[in-house]
Amino acid sequence: MSREEWRLRDSDSMAEARGVQPTWVRLALLALILVAMGRVFWELGAKNLWWDESLSLQRAESPWAGLLAGRLILYDGQGGTLTTHDQHPFFFFVLQGLLVRLAGNSEFVLRMVSAMAATLLVPAVWVWGRLMARRGVFADGAALWAALLASLHPFFLWYGQEARPYALWALLALVSTYCLLRATEEGRRWWAGYALALALFLTSHYYAVFLLPVHGLVVAAWLWGRSRRWALAAMGAALAMGAAVSSFAYWAIVTRDRGGANFDKVTWGILFPDLLNAFSLGLSVDITQVWLLDLLFGAVALAGALWSVRSRRTLAAGGWVAPALVVGPVAVLLVAMRIFPAYMNARHMSLIGGGMILLAGAGLALLGRGRRWAAALVALAMVAGMGYSTFRYFTVEEYEKDDFAGVGRYLDGRIAAGDLLLLKSPFAWRVFEYYLPLDTVDAARAAGAPLARYGVPLLRGDWPDQEAQMAQWAGQARRIWYVRSNTHPYADLEGRVETWLEQHLFRVQELSFFSHSSLQASLFLPEVPVYEDVTPQIDAAFGDLILLADAQVGTPYTDDLALPVTLYWQAAQAIPDHYKYVLKLVEVVDSAPVADISITEREPYDGAIPTIYWGPGQTIVEYTELPPAHWPKTGADAARYRIALQVYRADTLEKLPVTRAGGGASVAPDGQTLLLPYAPGGGGR
Repeated sequence: MSREEWRLRDSDSMAEARGVQPTWVRLALLALILVAMGRVFWELGAKNLWWDESLSLQRAESPWAGLLAGRLILYDGQGGTLTTHDQHPFFFFVLQGLLVRLAGNSEFVLRMVSAMAATLLVPAVWVWGRLMARRGVFADGAALWAALLASLHPFFLWYGQEARPYALWALLALVSTYCLLRATEEGRRWWAGYALALALFLTSHYYAVFLLPVHGLVVAAWLWGRSRRWALAAMGAALAMGAAVSSFAYWAIVTRDRGGANFDKVTWGILFPDLLNAFSLGLSVDITQVWLLDLLFGAVALAGALWSVRSRRTLAAGGWVAPALVVGPVAVLLVAMRIFPAYMNARHMSLIGGGMILLAGAGLALLGRGRRWAAALVALAMVAGMGYSTFRYFTVEEYEKDDFAGVGRYLDGRIAAGDLLLLKSPFAWRVFEYYLPLDTVDAARAAGAPLARYGVPLLRGDWPDQEAQMAQWAGQARRIWYVRSNTHPYADLEGRVETWLEQHLFRVQELSFFSHSSLQASLFLPEVPVYEDVTPQIDAAFGDLILLADAQVGTPYTDDLALPVTLYWQAAQAIPDHYKYVLKLVEVVDSAPVADISITEREPYDGAIPTIYWGPGQTIVEYTELPPAHWPKTGADAARYRIALQVYRADTLEKLPVTRAGGGASVAPDGQTLLLPYAPGGGGR
């Protein structure tokens, strides 16, 4: 080795001894932070909010007093309201509230706090690893191994992209404990940092109390050599603070709001695999398929934990603290569940996630002490598993969120005057409001359009009264759109709303918005739209096969609302094939269409009542619509517009010629387009 190389090596060694890391280490840490940030910010706003996130949105938008109190107002669209409270303290939502007021309420903005917390987890585990390595607890390299795992961890990708505080809890658990360790080592300024971090932690997550016994032990161990009385007092203070916060949480969640029914009382045999899988490969894997990899993660972390407590010296240096970050909260949870169910799933124990990453990093560093190739192979297997989980998170439909935006797009061009929109359940009203065109409905109602939207079941009233109310609404409606989300089904576990709709209305359409979603949209009619002996008002025929007996156009109340059109179809004979139609509002010059204003193209009732089932002598009434457009006004302005209709065979796209046009209808020069007068306000039911 040259003299210059020896000089650089000695320089790096001296810098590391002073706590200054070599340039390559700092660059590696920066790269890992950028990897974590890029991964969690990629497509941050792509997935829809789900019900839990809509509670975050509602809380962040609340006035400050309501936000701090955790007050949530649920409503059903008819005036019924229900006041409840969020199950989490306020700090996370204060940050969200500031961002919402500064940058709007997009999915990206709402998830920003979580994404930043997941990113900052990387330097947090790194400084933790450096502290433990400096104290001789962890093997050299533990900090970078832990930072690598944190930058790729699937659990913190999942919750770094969710507008809930789970990633922040993990970060604050590490930061508060780190500040405490530094305070017992260096003094006053770190005590201030610890007090602030602990205050933020306790006001972010009630389960922060699960870590207080660990903090109490850290302070007691620090004080033991000075004054055993003060050491015991510190431990007692930590336990008393934990008891006080726990009592408040119990009152706020269980006593005041009668909550806690969503908590589970689980055994260690259930809790251990759930937590191990969550903090190894995350939630986007099938635990039965990756259990061996989970065990590998667990074995590496266990090795890191055992190495940390290998001697009296490492125990005195705080080697027990990192294992206690994981074991302590779990032990307190198991004790708490003997009193009251306190577990929902792994995300509520995210405060142990940073500790698991630290111990896994320590285990890899231990492997690398004698056999770097062994550490590299094990790390490669772990990284491959995390990559597999990450790939599934982004690509497997099972891990998508409900496609409320898809429902909104579907309804946006279809809701027309005379429609009734029922949303189940009212507990999800804010997420419905966020994605569905309810503003359009409200604006049209203000303009006089006969429209209604309600959350069902209503928040007030006995079930017989609610049945009577739904019957009244349905009796006044042209069509009934029913949107159901089962992410919060507790208002109607028996499915009484669906049962009533099926028994009293006619369902013509049902759509699911991807295979694993509980989100569905259905179209109901007040009665079966098939009638006998209807006298034709328009004597029109397509290919002497499909007849049009009448067409009615509703009132264009606003340009943002679809225009209701009702078509009265008949069959001249049995129809062996599927046919579709093209319905347009067109501008006409010299009896020829020159511009399309709005277009609908579909099979009657989207194939629910296809032409192959039509029988001669029957009239099939189709309640359809033209998508929103700049609607012509009545009078002279409307005179140059027509309703245009074409019919074509679905498989061959062959258009039927118009063979007869009466009742004020005419035929366009192409011989395939029926032109009807544009006379809005003609009803539609």
